[in-house]
Amino acid sequence: MVVSGEVTAIRKFGAFVDIGGIEGLLPISEISWGRVEDIDSILSLGQRVEVSIKSLDWEADKYSFSLKEVIPDPWDEITLKYPEGSKHLGKVSRLASFGAFITLEPGIDGLLHVSELGKEKRIIHPREVLKEKQVIEVRISKVEKERKRISLEHISSPNGTAESKDYSKHLDTGHDGSSGSFGTLGDIIRNKLK
Repeated sequence: MVVSGEVTAIRKFGAFVDIGGIEGLLPISEISWGRVEDIDSILSLGQRVEVSIKSLDWEADKYSFSLKEVIPDPWDEITLKYPEGSKHLGKVSRLASFGAFITLEPGIDGLLHVSELGKEKRIIHPREVLKEKQVIEVRISKVEKERKRISLEHISSPNGTAESKDYSKHLDTGHDGSSGSFGTLGDIIRNKLK
């Protein structure tokens, strides 16, 4: 059941909501479909919210609510919004030994496998080429709606922009089809870009 309530307290683990004489916990995991870092950025004391009732334990006097259940699940429209082959900007949300989790929008994270990052050179951990909160461009390679999984490919080099890669190609081929050598300074720049 969806009810209206008021935020009465905010804690690190969630917020308390009064729905008219019954105060219950809105756990941090039930505030948004995405990961919530700072509850204060979403909720404030005295704010009116629509929540669904998760559980009512009358004997223990414990009640829990959900805010995310009253808003659409972003995974419902995933194949329309993020079709395979489409390109998107995303933010690096977490780095693990096997890859990087990229947030495309709140509640939608994709995995960029470490092998995708090591195409130009072998890397052991994604932190060698990426950092948390960095914005990168990715391509959707696979969507598994039922399992809520997205596999990603990296589009541009994490060590530079697409423009620097284009310039590097220009140096390698030469602008007139020659060997590409521009002399000592050109050789130094070309070697740096590689």
